[in-house]
Amino acid sequence: MDTTLSDRNPFLQTLIAWCVIASFLLYLIYRVLIQAKLGLPIECFFMAQVFVVLLGAPYLAARAVRCDFLNTGFDAQYALASISSGQRLLRLLLISQIPVLCWVFLSTGTALFVTHIPFAKALQMFVILGIYSLSAAAVGVWGAQVFRDALFSAEFATLLWCVLMGGAFLLNPLQRYVDDLQPFIPPVLHLNPLIVVCCIFEGFDIFRNPLLYELTPVPSYVFFYPKPWYLVGVWQIVIGGCCFLGAWQISRSRRYAV
Repeated sequence: MDTTLSDRNPFLQTLIAWCVIASFLLYLIYRVLIQAKLGLPIECFFMAQVFVVLLGAPYLAARAVRCDFLNTGFDAQYALASISSGQRLLRLLLISQIPVLCWVFLSTGTALFVTHIPFAKALQMFVILGIYSLSAAAVGVWGAQVFRDALFSAEFATLLWCVLMGGAFLLNPLQRYVDDLQPFIPPVLHLNPLIVVCCIFEGFDIFRNPLLYELTPVPSYVFFYPKPWYLVGVWQIVIGGCCFLGAWQISRSRRYAV
């Protein structure tokens, strides 16, 4: 009984701490997006949710993997053998994302009742944020195996999201060497996790926003947002799946090297 309570306390502490921190980050990012006038309040709210999930999920997953590794004791072979199991890695990944998914459920539910958006759109955002949480967690698990540090793993994941989200702006230097950027635009849109908000909220065109219109060459071309809306999530699953398989392979190779 005591053991069960002691096991629950750290989880509850993590859940409460994450909900507080995530809500604070959500408010800050939301206010920045509103000040920049990047969309309607509900659109800015869901974009802020995407930012928070992508920032927090990799760290929680990497932290869970590193804590599990350290808690196995000083026997290196035993530690590597336990962490090398694909089922164990997957279990750690899923458990680490429970606080994220709980927060996504609460924040999305709050937005549903406060703003009176259609239930279908709220459900779509919940599903896509769940996908982002798991795929981002897989990136964190891979980073934990490579860098052996939760903070470095989160920093790598943040760098990856910055590249994917900033792909439209990275086209600016590319247009000096390429006459036609049209073939590069679909991959940029499909790999950008923020674009899913434009897919779900029809009529929301972030690239024709006055703030971004002159900063990227995308509006100068004919382009279409990914359809159906979950196609962006499929690409994130591919990224997460590759990272998870890479982490599993790294852990297995370390076990055989011992």
